[in-house]
Amino acid sequence: MQKWIILLVVLIIVIIGVFIAMNVSIETEYTPESEVDDVELRKTIVALYFKDKTTGELAKETRMIDSKALLQDPYDEILNLLISGPENTNYEKTIPDGVSILETKFENGCVIINFSKELEEANLDGTAKLNIGTSISNTLTELTEVNNIKILVDGNEVEGYM
Repeated sequence: MQKWIILLVVLIIVIIGVFIAMNVSIETEYTPESEVDDVELRKTIVALYFKDKTTGELAKETRMIDSKALLQDPYDEILNLLISGPENTNYEKTIPDGVSILETKFENGCVIINFSKELEEANLDGTAKLNIGTSISNTLTELTEVNNIKILVDGNEVEGYM
């Protein structure tokens, strides 16, 4: 008798399952809220490191940039974003005003950055120099091919930035 009751319950569950499956439409159509244009498709996220005004520590700020520009000259593009400064008002830039990039080269996992003489003319203390080096290093090593950096000023190696 119990076998018949179990068989009847299973049969009812199967009939209900078939009825539900036949009446539910599996196909659903996705309609985007807005069209995605070619410029939006080319965007990528980069991480930049700036000095936090309250803690004095370096903090990460992410930005969406055009990946086409990043492919053409990634190191100059990212360093120019560092030079221009943060968008977050709680952060401040580490690289002094007036400093520009003369040249960047990539050799064996190392990015060699040649800055203008204004970097040395800024008469920075040891902590400021270390913040500059760490900010640049943290930012550029977010790129998988970069293992370390070397900082030059007017083509000459300088001390204290790493």
